[in-house]
Order: sequence, then C-alpha cells, then structure tokens
Amino acid sequence: MIYLFVNPVVLSQEGKIYRMEKCSTNNERKLVERPYKITIDGDYILKATLDPKKMIISLKYLKNPLKFLGAGAYGASHEIEHLNNNTIKGIPFYDFEYVLEN
Repeated sequence: MIYLFVNPVVLSQEGKIYRMEKCSTNNERKLVERPYKITIDGDYILKATLDPKKMIISLKYLKNPLKFLGAGAYGASHEIEHLNNNTIKGIPFYDFEYVLEN
C-alpha cells in the first residue's frame, strides 16, 4: 500500500529504533534514530493499493489519522523528515570507529 498525505502532521511518536539508512540524496549510510510507532494526520489522506496481476490501482479516501508500527513507522518518519528538512540527519558511517578483533 502507498499513502498520500496532503499537509501531513505528526501527532505522536513512541519508542526508538536506531538504524542505518541510505537515501538517494546521500552517498553514504547514516545512523539515525526513528520512532517505533508514529501517528500521522493530514488535510487529505489517500490510500493506494496495487494489484499487479489485474493491473489495477484501487484508491480510497481515509478520514482518520493513521498509525504505523515498525518498518512502516520508520519509513514514514524518514519521508516526513525529507518534507521538513530536505535532508536526513544522522551520524555518517565513516565516523564510526573500526576495531579489529583477534
């Protein structure tokens, strides 16, 4: 499913997940902190569901805020950060300390 939010607003965020992300606008991966759960509302919310076998995209208008968990939550958080900042903030991979173990 794909969701389209017009003027999205984050209503709440819970939990923390640390993950490495690479975005098409950056050449390196970054360590970022994302919520495990996020609730988003908007002036207009549209849900698109793709049926590749029938080659049909079904569209549905949604009236309530949406809650996302896990992968959906950090994916939504990532895209909201693009809307708010245009770039993803985090610690670049090359800033990590490399330790050789015996």
